[in-house]
Amino acid sequence: MKPVFANTFNITHNKNQSEVALSFAHIYTEHNFSMKQGALTDVSAQVADEVASVLITKEGTVALARLLNKIVSDWGIDIVG
Repeated sequence: MKPVFANTFNITHNKNQSEVALSFAHIYTEHNFSMKQGALTDVSAQVADEVASVLITKEGTVALARLLNKIVSDWGIDIVG
């Protein structure tokens, strides 16, 4: 089942292009239980389901950065060096 929210994201860009890609995923641990010789065994593995991928232009990236800077500033946090 496709998740309805993301708990992690990744940002990638190509310096020769004017685009940035944001990928959102939901990472969780999947459990598979099995009975072996009368004992219950849990074999778990991390799973990453993609929720969405967004391609943003250079202008959109600048606008998003400004918006995020304003939000952080409104929180009273100075992120500049």
